[in-house]
Amino acid sequence: MNKLALSAALAALALSPVLSQAAHAGDTSTPAASTNWQDNFFVAGQLGQSQYRVDSNVLNHDHGVFQNVRFGWRWNGLVGPEIGYVYLGQPKYADNAGQLSVKPRAATVGVNAKYNFYQAWFVTAHAGYMRSQTKFDAIDAFGGDRYKTWNNGLYAGVGVGYDVTNNFSVGLNYDNYRLQAGNSTSFDNIGVSHSRANVAAYSASVEYRF
Repeated sequence: MNKLALSAALAALALSPVLSQAAHAGDTSTPAASTNWQDNFFVAGQLGQSQYRVDSNVLNHDHGVFQNVRFGWRWNGLVGPEIGYVYLGQPKYADNAGQLSVKPRAATVGVNAKYNFYQAWFVTAHAGYMRSQTKFDAIDAFGGDRYKTWNNGLYAGVGVGYDVTNNFSVGLNYDNYRLQAGNSTSFDNIGVSHSRANVAAYSASVEYRF
């Protein structure tokens, strides 16, 4: 099964109790997480490892550095929009003819949710669109070439965590990024054609709520 589809399905499953609770947020018998909309902003950071699965298998890489920062808002502390910036590592390939390194990063925009299922324990989910920039560095016997492409993609992820305080929490996460790189002219410039990759990311996270 496609990893992004699986991540999106898990995100939807995690969102279901959130949406149910949000639908009843207007019910006075159900206490809201926060009645002040300004209290629902958050900033979150993730650090972990990325794993590449590329169509060509040339740049498959299991030990990349994953970094992500997100800023968002949740209605009644449950569900809302987010924006972010993600660094997906730097896979490399080398043989007798030369070497190639690829450095993708992306801006993201999507929806996110957080649901406390037992006291301070919670699950999270997020999904959305990303606009990626990929830098290629190729070196061979004739010298080096650099090339840069911009592409569209999708992402989804789930997590579990613990509220240390009312404003601060820690968690563990799995995210999947459907990344594209290269374009119609990249093969002529650096010998790399348009390709797709699933990038799995395993990370620890911290979140601060204002």
